[in-house]
Amino acid sequence: MKKYDLCVRMSYTDKNGDTKTSWENVGVMMENGNGPYILIKPWVNFAGFPREEGRNHLIISLFDHSEQRTSRNTDKSAESNPDEQASEEPIPF
Repeated sequence: MKKYDLCVRMSYTDKNGDTKTSWENVGVMMENGNGPYILIKPWVNFAGFPREEGRNHLIISLFDHSEQRTSRNTDKSAESNPDEQASEEPIPF
């Protein structure tokens, strides 16, 4: 069962010069009778994501898949994965 979407926070500047945030879905956290596990999209290159200055780690946020959200941001590059047992939901925002 799908529990969490795994997402990396990205920043960009819109046409008005305002800094905005978007979320890139990099995988999901699932759970079955043996416990939790993660599925990472094989085409994701984590070295390509920007890190905060002075940090050696990339922060991956977990978004609860079961919660209802009123505002969402779609990940148009996401493709469905037959291993995910549930359809991929847009990233909350």
